[in-house]
Amino acid sequence: MTLEEIYQKNKTVEGTLLKFRADRGPVSFIYAVFAVQLLAWWLLPLWGAVVAGILLLPFLGSCAIYNHHQQHHNAFLSPFLNRVFETVLGTQTMITSYAWVLHHNFGHHPNYMNQPPDADEDESRWARRDGSKMGRIEYTLNLLFRASYDSIMVGIRKRPKALRAFVLMFIPYLALQFALAWVNWQNYLAVFLAPSFCMLLYVYDLTYEHHSGLYTKNHFEASRNRVGRLYNIRTCNLGYHTAHHIKPYIHWSLLPYYHELIKDNIPERCYVKCR
Repeated sequence: MTLEEIYQKNKTVEGTLLKFRADRGPVSFIYAVFAVQLLAWWLLPLWGAVVAGILLLPFLGSCAIYNHHQQHHNAFLSPFLNRVFETVLGTQTMITSYAWVLHHNFGHHPNYMNQPPDADEDESRWARRDGSKMGRIEYTLNLLFRASYDSIMVGIRKRPKALRAFVLMFIPYLALQFALAWVNWQNYLAVFLAPSFCMLLYVYDLTYEHHSGLYTKNHFEASRNRVGRLYNIRTCNLGYHTAHHIKPYIHWSLLPYYHELIKDNIPERCYVKCR
C-alpha cells in the first residue's frame, strides 16, 4: 500500500456505527469483558468476585491498550457513543475520557524526544533532572503521581477545550463508580476498582520500553518496535511504534502498511524480538 493509499483509506468511512470495520472485534471484545465484569459483580460472592477480577486481568490488558487507540482515533461515528465507550474503558482501566488526549496526544507526542533538561519536556519523561535514565519502577511511579497534574497543565497551557471535556467526562465516570459501589462495594473493589488500578500501573510500566534510553532527535531512532504477529493482534498493532509516532493520526489498522514504507530507516537496535 502506498502512502497516498494509506491516507485515502484513513479518510474512508466503512460503516454506519463504527468508522472502520477493524474496530468491530476490539469494541465487541471490550463490551464482552465489561459484561462479564458486571455479571461477576452482580452474581458472585466476594471470593468468586476476587477470583474473577484476577482471571480477567489478561483480558483487561488488551482493553487498556485499546483505550490508547480509541483516544487517538475514535471508533464510533457518534460522539455520544464514543463518550459512553470511553466511560466503560475508564471503568476498566482508570484512564478516563480525554486523559490520553491531554497527556499523550497533546503532551507526549509533540515532546517525546525532549527529555530533561530539555525545554518542553516529555510528559512521559524517562530521564531524571540531570538527564540520566530512570529505572522502570521509578518511571512507573513518576507517571502514577504526575500524569494527572501534567494532563491538567497541558490543558491549561495548550488545550483548554480538551481540558473542559476531560473534567466534564468525570461526571458520568464517577456516577457509574458510585452506583456500582453503592449496590455492592466489596464486589466493586474486587471486580472493577482493584483491577482498573492494576491496568493503570500496567500501562505506565508497558510504555517504559517504548522510548527509554533513546537519546535522539531522529524520529526513526526514537521508538522501539515489536513486529511479532501475536503481539500486534493482542495490542492492535501497538508494536509498530515508530510508524505510530511519525503518523499518529493513522488508524491502528493501517500502521503495518506504513511501517513497511519506513522500516529500512529504522535501526536494528529499535526492534524488540517477540512472537
